[in-house]
Amino acid sequence: MSLSRYSNSPIWSDSSKRLVVLVLLLLISLLLYRVRLLLLPFVMAMVLAYLIDPGVNALSKRLRVPRLVAIILVYLLIIAVLILIPVRAIPPIVVQVNAFLNNVPRYLQELGDFLQQPIIVANFEIPIDDLPLEQLYAGISSNLINIIQTLGGRSLSLLGSIASATISTVGWTVMVLFLSFYLVKDHELMFQAIMDLVPESYKGDIYLLSEQVSITWNAFLRGQLVLCLVMATIVFVLALLLNLPNPLTLALIAGFAEFLPTVGPVLAAVPAALIALFQSDVSWIGHFMTPFWFMVVILSVYGIIFQLENYYLVPRIMGHHLRLHPLVVILGAVAGASVAGLLGILLAAPVLATVRLIFLYIYCKLTDRPPFPLLVVGETAVSPTDEEE
Repeated sequence: MSLSRYSNSPIWSDSSKRLVVLVLLLLISLLLYRVRLLLLPFVMAMVLAYLIDPGVNALSKRLRVPRLVAIILVYLLIIAVLILIPVRAIPPIVVQVNAFLNNVPRYLQELGDFLQQPIIVANFEIPIDDLPLEQLYAGISSNLINIIQTLGGRSLSLLGSIASATISTVGWTVMVLFLSFYLVKDHELMFQAIMDLVPESYKGDIYLLSEQVSITWNAFLRGQLVLCLVMATIVFVLALLLNLPNPLTLALIAGFAEFLPTVGPVLAAVPAALIALFQSDVSWIGHFMTPFWFMVVILSVYGIIFQLENYYLVPRIMGHHLRLHPLVVILGAVAGASVAGLLGILLAAPVLATVRLIFLYIYCKLTDRPPFPLLVVGETAVSPTDEEE
C-alpha cells in the first residue's frame, strides 16, 4: 500500500492544539486525583531522593567512588538507621506507657485536688463555685477509665492491628526506598528526557524555573530539618535545666511538631504544660509555686522559644524563599489534608510556594513581561505587583 495517500493529513490549527492540550491537562488532573493515594509513596520517594542527593554527591567526591557505589552506601546507612530506631525506641516507649497506665489513678486524684483549689491571681481569688468542675472531673475520669478498660479488653485485636500497621508501614517503607533509589540514580536522565520534549525556545525558561523551584524546596526541606534539630535541642536543654520529666520525649515532640505549619509549635507545648500541672513537685522550680503557676511558667518559656524561632531562626535558616503568609499556609495545610492526609499537611508550604512561582511566570507571560529575574527566589526578589508599585 502506498504511503502517498496519507500525505494530505490535515494540520491542526492553533485553536485545535490549545483545545487538545487543555483536554489532556484536565484528564491528567482527574487521573492524578483519582489515584492520589497511589501517588503518596512516589511523592515521599521524591522528597527522600531530593534530601539525600547532595549527600550522595559529596560521598562520591570524597571517597572517589562511582556514584552508584555512593548511592548503595547511603541506602545501607538509611536501612541500618530504620532498623536501629525501633529496636532502641520501642522498649522505652513500652516502659513509659506502662508507667502512665500505672499512674492513672494518681493523675486522676491530682486532677481532682487541683480542681478543688481556688484560683488566685495577684492576691485576688477567682470564684469557682459556679463552674461545673465536678462534672468535668467525673467526665474525664469515667472516659479515661473506659478507654483503659477497652484497651485491656481488646488487647488481642489491638495487637493484631499493631501487627497489621507494622506490616503496612514496612511495605510502604520498602516501596519508598525502592522508588527513591532509582530517582537518585537516574534523575538526570529523567529530567533530560522531559527537556527533550520542550520546544527549544522555552528550554531556557524551564531550566530557570526549575532552578527556582529547586531552591524553594531546598530551603524548605533542609531548613525544616535544621529547625527540627535546633528546636529539639533547645527544648531538651531547657527541660534538663528545669528538671522536667522525660526531657528527650519533649524534645522529640518539639522537633517533629516543626513539620506541622504554624500550629505545630503550639501543640508541642501541650505535653509540657500537662507535665508541669501534674508533676510540678519533680522540678526545683515547682517547689516555689503552685502547679497552676508552674504551668504558666512553662507555657511562657515555650512562648519565648517559639518567638525566637519565628523572628530569629526561621529568617536565618530558611530565608524568605517561601514568602507565604501564615494564613495562606494554614489554609493550604487544610486543603492538603483533605487531598493527601498528613503528607498534604507537611508539604503544603513548598507546594504553595511552587504554585506561586508558576502562577507568577504565567502572569508575566500573559502581560508580556520578562519573567526573569522577577521570579528569582530570595530576599531581594520582587513580584510583578511590587514592580508596579
